[in-house]
Amino acid sequence: MVFLVVLFVVWSHVNVVVSDSMYPLMKRGDLVVVENANWEFNPKDVKVGDIVVYNAHWPDNQNKIHNILKVDNKTLIIYKGDKTKPVIHRVINKLELSGKGYIITKGDNNPTYDPELTSINQIKQRAITINGNPIVIPYIGYMSIYLREYLWIILPLMIIYFIYDEIVKKKNKDKK
Repeated sequence: MVFLVVLFVVWSHVNVVVSDSMYPLMKRGDLVVVENANWEFNPKDVKVGDIVVYNAHWPDNQNKIHNILKVDNKTLIIYKGDKTKPVIHRVINKLELSGKGYIITKGDNNPTYDPELTSINQIKQRAITINGNPIVIPYIGYMSIYLREYLWIILPLMIIYFIYDEIVKKKNKDKK
């Protein structure tokens, strides 16, 4: 039980980087140490330059465009829908529209800003930094990426292994 609690606490404070959009600061397969929104920090306190994990609508084409805005010569989209994917990018601007807080984000390695005008409520985590650099554990996140990407191979292999193990146990039991 203690192991599960420790595992939960540790796992809730890391984020797996799944692309090179923040290269060279973070690479695909890195783990980034984070703090959780509304528990360890208030998303309204996020500053320009912070690296945040937010629930982005734009990687999933199942969401509908609610509004298209032009802000500071940037065309930004507000989406409707609940299909989101976590994205870890840097806050490049903060603004308020109609009394609601929003951020504009960009991957350091991307040529342009993210297409979504992100609500403060979409922010889920913020990278913990030391002297302006996020705490990154290289390569460890690949285990999570491979499990997600190759589950269709890993799961049947695990099932075959357990069936094989049960057969061997039964044969050994029958020999005794």
